Amino acid sequence: MNQTLLEENSEELRAILQAAADVIVIIDYRGTVLHVNSALQSLFDYKPQELIGQNISLLMPEPYAKEHDGYIDRYLQTNEARVIGINRELLARRKGGSLFPINLLVSRVEGFPRFVGIIRDMSEQVLLEREALQSCEIERNRISRELHDDLGQNLTGQAMLARGLANQLQKDGHVLWQPLLNLSEALQQNVRSIRNVINELATVDLEEQGLDVALRRFIDTCDGYGETQVRMISNGKWAVGDYGVEVQLYRIAREAVYNALKHAEASLIELRLEQTAEHLCLDIQDDGKGLSPTLTIRDGRLIKNGQGLRNIHFRAHMIGARLNIESAVNRGTHIQCLYTKPQHSDNTGQGYE
Repeated sequence: MNQTLLEENSEELRAILQAAADVIVIIDYRGTVLHVNSALQSLFDYKPQELIGQNISLLMPEPYAKEHDGYIDRYLQTNEARVIGINRELLARRKGGSLFPINLLVSRVEGFPRFVGIIRDMSEQVLLEREALQSCEIERNRISRELHDDLGQNLTGQAMLARGLANQLQKDGHVLWQPLLNLSEALQQNVRSIRNVINELATVDLEEQGLDVALRRFIDTCDGYGETQVRMISNGKWAVGDYGVEVQLYRIAREAVYNALKHAEASLIELRLEQTAEHLCLDIQDDGKGLSPTLTIRDGRLIKNGQGLRNIHFRAHMIGARLNIESAVNRGTHIQCLYTKPQHSDNTGQGYE
């Protein structure tokens, strides 16, 4: 191939890269940015020349930025592709410090000491997903109120009426008093079942009292489940300021605790809720048998199977939280959800600012 053709191909390649809507960045094995297309500026507010020569971790929030070079070193040493060739949904950091959700695909350039990353903005999709989840919560609360106000109260009234009639018939010596009493008890059992459904559906405690109180009340209902002790420890003042975030943290905690109660065969489940100036950390740990060997966890992420844990990961993703899952046979399971508080507002959707 002659020099002219090579130059034409290079120019064509550069033009294609510049025309791409997604950010395309090329780095070396040290994480240094060698090339990036013009889509960078509209997404990250950096001009390409500001990023070239810098470490790619400049576009990452902590703790990802601090850990990034270690990911590259581990891959080069082990050749184990934990990230390479896999679409990942992460948080990225703009020039001003605001965070937003992205889809990242990293590929290794065969024969050259280079990695190519393709970054796609997921802000709109995540916002739509969050709105859908919030609509679901509104509907769950509506259904729970109707169950409580209509069906629950009607059944309670009928149970009281049946018991009153049973008591009167018993005084009169009528043989039907016992069937009526049995009917009353059956109706009361249905009321208790409806209340359990209402508790599963509703987030009334959360809406009225906040995350800390709602979780404590939930834990109170779980403690003593079989022989498992369930306890909660919290510190900090709870002012997340985003009901949508609190709902997802609440659902994550419930799912994790229920999973442990049902499957871990643990003697202790501990839920910790800790808040700092920058972060809110939800931590659930048990001393049970560990996750099933059929589950695959990589870099703290559930790769396949396990619907309950996949739900947890999805909810964490919706609020831009970092989820880490660790488990070992007969040494229990540890789930940590780290939510970074908004720094300032932009148009990327709540929970990602």
